[in-house]
Amino acid sequence: MLKSLVVVLALLLPASTFAQERSHDIAGGQVSIPLGLTVQVKSVTVGEDATKVRLLASFDSGQTNFINLNDEEDAYLAWGESEQERIFMRQIADNKWMRISSGQSMEGDLVFPGVIPADASKLTLAFNPGNASDDTSAPGVTIPLEIAQ
Repeated sequence: MLKSLVVVLALLLPASTFAQERSHDIAGGQVSIPLGLTVQVKSVTVGEDATKVRLLASFDSGQTNFINLNDEEDAYLAWGESEQERIFMRQIADNKWMRISSGQSMEGDLVFPGVIPADASKLTLAFNPGNASDDTSAPGVTIPLEIAQ
């Protein structure tokens, strides 16, 4: 009888009772580069098996018609210096290079399979790591983020 009661209660409880999402406000979180790109991180949400970054990117340039934010090297979210302290972005099905045309903006949630540690207070979001910020096809962009706990 007790076993049946526990099973019934577990089925009635919302899934959020078991899998807590942590949503964080971001201090800073905006970078602009002379090429005409501005990237703003609005929030970071850590779920049970993935981390989501809410992003707004705007591009206006007289130097090139478009840029790719996720070109040859995958974008990542890091909480330390070692490669084990990174999670890589899942490619967007209909825009895997995260291409932005001049005069356009894109806003949405980027998904990073995996979770950041609960005690992480500083993150780095990197697009096109290793590329210079003045690369006219795939500029390197690094955004330091401070998480408000």
